[in-house]
Amino acid sequence: TLTIEFPRTAADELYGVTTMEIDEGFAPSTNSKPLAGSHVLVVSSRRDLRVQIRDALRNMGLIIDFVASVEEAADFCRDGLPHAMIIESIQRGERFAHLREEISAEVPDFVFIEIIEEGNTFEMSGFSGSNVARVGRDVIESSLPSALMFELSKGL
Repeated sequence: TLTIEFPRTAADELYGVTTMEIDEGFAPSTNSKPLAGSHVLVVSSRRDLRVQIRDALRNMGLIIDFVASVEEAADFCRDGLPHAMIIESIQRGERFAHLREEISAEVPDFVFIEIIEEGNTFEMSGFSGSNVARVGRDVIESSLPSALMFELSKGL
């Protein structure tokens, strides 16, 4: 309830104080950044792709680390696993498959997102039997935040 007083109006004589109720609808969210504090490791050797990913995820409140190779990612993960790993498609290979198996053995629902070189789609993990989500480079800014949100929330 909100009370508004208008001093010295003509209605004062007749009605006194004017009162009106304001419906505020839904209460504001207490968590506008639901992934804040989540840790993401980006595996990319190309600076332009790193910048593109960083810019797309900038306002999500994430902790983001960057490495240039799968070997560096393996070293990084020895000290503790992030919540998700984003990897450029040219980094995928036998070494990444081995790292993915090691991580999945420890954390079965670990989030992997591959940035494919061309394309404008988001393919969630589990689609076509793959346990890696895919985002086309053409839609990183618009789709990567949603993809990461979707993939991380599947494990909740």
